[in-house]
Amino acid sequence: MSWLNPERYSLPVVLSVGLHILVASLFLLEWPTEHRVPEPVPPHVVATVVQVESAAEKQRKQQAEKQKKRQELAAKREAERKKKLAEQKKREAEQKKKQAAAKKREQEKALKEKALAEKQAKDKAAKEKASKEKAAEQAKQKAAQEQALLEQMAQEEAAAELKEQQEAKIQAERAAALTLEFTDQIKARVESVWRYPPAVTASQEVEVRITLVPTGQVIQVQITKGSGNAALDRSVEQAVYKASPLPVPKDVRVFEENFRSFLMKFRPENATW
Repeated sequence: MSWLNPERYSLPVVLSVGLHILVASLFLLEWPTEHRVPEPVPPHVVATVVQVESAAEKQRKQQAEKQKKRQELAAKREAERKKKLAEQKKREAEQKKKQAAAKKREQEKALKEKALAEKQAKDKAAKEKASKEKAAEQAKQKAAQEQALLEQMAQEEAAAELKEQQEAKIQAERAAALTLEFTDQIKARVESVWRYPPAVTASQEVEVRITLVPTGQVIQVQITKGSGNAALDRSVEQAVYKASPLPVPKDVRVFEENFRSFLMKFRPENATW
């Protein structure tokens, strides 16, 4: 094997050894022969250690600051509340003082008014007593005069009442006569025009309420009690309207009392009442 021949490597080996020797010489030349002492620090130079706060410590301080502010705010509010309370108590005390003074003035005024009222009452009582004594004498005289006058008036009233009773009796008799007279006329008028239907009996009766005006004109006919026969009831109603106007008295009082609104009964037997 030719690559194992030592002659081929002699030159490279020599060069390599020489290079290593050269490097070693350079190191020896540059290596310091004396030990260097560090220079002293000037006395005016002060070293400062800067400590970096942790996040937890910073948060704790912030919370402490907030807590302190809240306490200060609460203390301030409490102070303001106490101040307002003190002012309110002061105002209430002043108000009570004013009320007490006003009450005292009212009491004094009431006492004065009471005293004045008592004096006035005494004076009034004395005047009234004198006036009563005088009035009693006058009343006694007046009573005698009034008694005589009352007796005279009683006699006159008795006479007038007797006269009124007699006139009322006469008017009542006249009204009764007029009522009977015109009731008969109304019966006859309605009877003359009444045409009741067949197949009815005399026991069937129809009651109606008739409403008139002072001229005798019929303005309403209302069946208040039917006969049970609708045709008979209707014939009565038609007969009353057909007989309108009905005869009525000219006396307004008799008309209003007996003929403004009145009841009438009808039976079909020969149109009798």
